[in-house]
Amino acid sequence: MASNIVPGNIDGTFPVAGQDNSSQGFRDNFTAIKNNFTDAKAEIEDLQNNRATTNANTSFNDKTVSRATFKDTAQTVFPHGTVGSGDSSTTTITLNHENGHYQTITSTDGNIGISFSTSSWPASGALGRIILDITYSNTTHELILPSNVQVASNVDGFDSDTRIHVSDTGRYLYEFLTDGGTVILMHQLGKLYA
Repeated sequence: MASNIVPGNIDGTFPVAGQDNSSQGFRDNFTAIKNNFTDAKAEIEDLQNNRATTNANTSFNDKTVSRATFKDTAQTVFPHGTVGSGDSSTTTITLNHENGHYQTITSTDGNIGISFSTSSWPASGALGRIILDITYSNTTHELILPSNVQVASNVDGFDSDTRIHVSDTGRYLYEFLTDGGTVILMHQLGKLYA
């Protein structure tokens, strides 16, 4: 942003030494100084309120950060915890992109249905990504997907509908990718980690 501070509004040659000087020149200089201080205050406050900081969380409000190099960074893990209905019915969990890119679930009883918080995905033109780390504790438990998820051929146990049945209990990783949230692409990253 361009600064509104104009040092040239102050007459540095006024007052002239050794002569009678008009009081208007003093008033003009004082007014210019006051205006520059007012502008400086507003610009400094804007910098304080809209800066990236190292001692607090920073929101970039969907602004683009270009040509950045990241080192020693982390992604948030969001644990949905142990999920089950206590019977054979389905418990639905909402995966929200704002909770973080890595989310975990452990099944206890029944099936797990997943849905997506559509308003949390980045806008069209930006990639949204969630990795789901799910531990199936029983092979009778199914993962039930919403209809807008398109499943890759590498997903074990997908029945060409909306259900995934696993043949072995254990930990499976799935990745969901979308540009705007209308269509969500899913593939399997791995399974049965020992």
